[in-house]
Amino acid sequence: MVLLSHLREMFPWFPKIDVDACRADLQCLNFCPYDVFEWDPKSGRPIVAHPLSCLPGCDTCLQGCDTGAISLPTKREFQATLKKLRGAENKPHPSPHL
Repeated sequence: MVLLSHLREMFPWFPKIDVDACRADLQCLNFCPYDVFEWDPKSGRPIVAHPLSCLPGCDTCLQGCDTGAISLPTKREFQATLKKLRGAENKPHPSPHL
């Protein structure tokens, strides 16, 4: 489980919010099944509060945001990250029990 957690931390898959395009209509909070977003009362806007909770490959928040204010890594970025992680798999990992 430690290795999976470590790999997830290395995988930069999470949404970004364009505050200029965001209507602050809470759709991202309503559509995200992984509770990645929270409401920030100070700014009056949603924020990406739990980026590591985002499931790599999921794009449900994009479907719920009709203003296009949410973006995710591109297919090219996704593939480059996978390639990088697969290369890291071939290197020895430090034992979590040391």
